[in-house]
Amino acid sequence: MNHSALEEDFLPETKTRQTIIGAILILALIVFVRTAWIGDDAAITIRTVLNFIYGYGPTFNIDERVQAYTHPLWFLLISAFSSIFGNPFYVTFILSIIASMLVFWLLLSQATNFYAGLLAVMILLLSKAYVDFSASGLENPLSHFLIISCVLFGYKALKNQQDHSQLICIFLCSMLYLSRPDLLILIGPFTVIIFLMACQSPKCRIQAIVVFLFPVLLWTAFSLIYYGFPFPNTAYAKLGTGISLKESAEQGLIYLIDSVARDPITLPMIVFGIIVGMGSSSIEISLAVGCLLYLTYIIRIGGDFMSGRFLTSPLLVSSILLSRSKFSIRQIKIVAIAAGILGLANINANFLSGRIYPGEPPNVPLNGIADERGFYFQSKGLLLSARDSFDYPKWEANGIRNINMTCGGLGYASIMNGPATHYIDNCALADPLLARLPAQPNPKWRIGHFMRQIPANYVDSVRSGTNLLLDPVIKNYYDSIRIVTRGPLLSYERLREILRLNLGLIKKPGSVP
Repeated sequence: MNHSALEEDFLPETKTRQTIIGAILILALIVFVRTAWIGDDAAITIRTVLNFIYGYGPTFNIDERVQAYTHPLWFLLISAFSSIFGNPFYVTFILSIIASMLVFWLLLSQATNFYAGLLAVMILLLSKAYVDFSASGLENPLSHFLIISCVLFGYKALKNQQDHSQLICIFLCSMLYLSRPDLLILIGPFTVIIFLMACQSPKCRIQAIVVFLFPVLLWTAFSLIYYGFPFPNTAYAKLGTGISLKESAEQGLIYLIDSVARDPITLPMIVFGIIVGMGSSSIEISLAVGCLLYLTYIIRIGGDFMSGRFLTSPLLVSSILLSRSKFSIRQIKIVAIAAGILGLANINANFLSGRIYPGEPPNVPLNGIADERGFYFQSKGLLLSARDSFDYPKWEANGIRNINMTCGGLGYASIMNGPATHYIDNCALADPLLARLPAQPNPKWRIGHFMRQIPANYVDSVRSGTNLLLDPVIKNYYDSIRIVTRGPLLSYERLREILRLNLGLIKKPGSVP
């Protein structure tokens, strides 16, 4: 008897499958609502959303044009729905949960192997990292939705090259760039394979290139004209750290080790998915290669200070590979038992979290990597926070201008103090000058928190609106920065300074003459 035919007899009827899918989606919804929270980094985006919808511009400080968020598409979605429905906190919660639910529905309904699809969803529900960042206010759920949609349209394109699925796949890859640019490393190899295999005519390839480049170039052009730079301010802040490749890679490995210690299922299942993909067809191999490249990238950049945050997308890709595997029922049972054992450590965090989570006073260990949900969950969780935690803030500048300095806790503090308060961010995420200064040498540096030395008279310069800096090189550079971030949008002088700054024609502080 045919082995696959025998297993087909064990598949539940369509109605039963729909019931199972419905039950799992209800369970997922309960998990996402119970574990929903908004971290401080997400609050930085929400402050920018508030400034935008109240007419101050898509900026963090209302007196200078700076892109303090890394996810333009997520920012635009929150802004659009907040302008219609109001409170951006609750809009962020709802968008996150909807996107996360759609991912699960697609993973279950489009799995080529129903039981393998159940296994894939089980792994995601048992992953602390995946649950932590499915409704955290960050762009992860949007990225997850774009990844699985891109992959599904890619598979569809290989079956039918006449319905433009390949163009939709490539467009979704472009949208992924606008959700989080570095995810192109993860999904890029797959998209290239789709481009080569499903777009074989010159016309199709030209269309695909245009479809991919148009949104990317459109946003980049807007960013260059409005903000004065093609990339987010956060990118510039994290480039000038002075950390060696060796130190960064060591921290990246620590990030992976920390993940295994806190969340035993996530990294092993990513590795398992890579192994499964490598033993399949070229299309699965491209997804597995993307996961490998992304893990290498995570190590290269030193990981993140939020435990598990960067591992959710490769885990999803590995889960997709499992959902499309040709495992026998016996093999699925074995993997499910192994995943269940690994996921036991996360039962409290993922399913029982409430007043008992995180269960002990949160702290940042010496490696600088934190359980970010554990830190914020009691005070900024959807169901646990105080009743007024997510009230719509009164957002009026009223001509008052205060100056605050901080590194860490920037998001909620800046929302609490309103749009009139200008924040000088020592970690340079929202400061255009400090982001381009070298980070302070610090043997005990923490990833994602690279402090800058505040130049003499910088605070007075910001407060007075005049360049009072003493160092001649920094003063000259700040003159250009001020013109770009504060000058008339389309003035000749500003456009000239944008060109000079981006071409490196102005001596940068700390650079070699």
